[in-house]
Amino acid sequence: MNRVHELPMAEADARVFVSVADTGSFTAAAALHDMSPSAVSKAVSRLEAALGVRLLTRTTRALHLTEEGTAFHERCARAFRLLAEAAEEVTAGTGEVAGTVRLGLPSLFGTYLVAPRLASLLEAHPRLQVEIVTTMRLSDVVERGLDLAVVVGPLPDSSLAARPLGYGQFVTVAAPGYLTGHPAPETPLDLNAHRCLGWLRPDGRVEPWRFREEGAERTLEPRVGVASDDMHHLAAMAEAGAGVAHLPLFAVARGLKAGSLARLLEAHDPAPKLASFVYPSGRSMPRRVRVLMEHLAQQPSALPGTSRNS
Repeated sequence: MNRVHELPMAEADARVFVSVADTGSFTAAAALHDMSPSAVSKAVSRLEAALGVRLLTRTTRALHLTEEGTAFHERCARAFRLLAEAAEEVTAGTGEVAGTVRLGLPSLFGTYLVAPRLASLLEAHPRLQVEIVTTMRLSDVVERGLDLAVVVGPLPDSSLAARPLGYGQFVTVAAPGYLTGHPAPETPLDLNAHRCLGWLRPDGRVEPWRFREEGAERTLEPRVGVASDDMHHLAAMAEAGAGVAHLPLFAVARGLKAGSLARLLEAHDPAPKLASFVYPSGRSMPRRVRVLMEHLAQQPSALPGTSRNS
């Protein structure tokens, strides 16, 4: 009978090391494991001492895997995936979906897409857990260990796989009270005379506004009076009369229906913007992630101003 050989290191330390290698950062790995960066560093040091090899080279600016670290990371990452897949396989026959899905979303999608749909999914699969991370950055899928994310707009070439979710219409709005003292713009260029409410991108720049003019799509960098990285804030400020906003229709539909917002420049509305699911490529998607994605994808057109097609 074969004897069971004990590993020379703790599995928990190996999992921490894999997260460090995946994210390239002690700080990002610490957030994933609910640890301090110093605790992550100590875990990697313990692992290196147990193995008798250096896995990482550290500088003040970056971390790099050594040759041994690269090989060890590949084997460990594969082993942990196989372990997770094995657990899913043995529970698949029961029809039960279990485990945690880390889902990245722009805040508006959390409110309008996920919140109305999540209760029915969790009722059907009580052992499923969903962790929602508010993000607009593709890099967060790797850096923050996300299983699935929703992103809006064109997708750059990356190591991520993507699946279209639907298209959303952006519209320009302002409160009737604001328009009382500021004549409504007749062309996009008229916005230069208005106080605009701009969305602040993750890179710190204000997102340009898109309009359709003479059959072509053009961008405008508005004169911004207030900028925020949260579109909820922009919608609320627009309703309060702070200025003109350019937002997804589903985020302002209630205000338009109630009359607290008025639609502007409708003839110049841009083409609908694509929203996509993105997820790590090069490996099979866990069943729990696939079930969540399919559930959220069922009715995107239930949101005002959204559709399956452009």
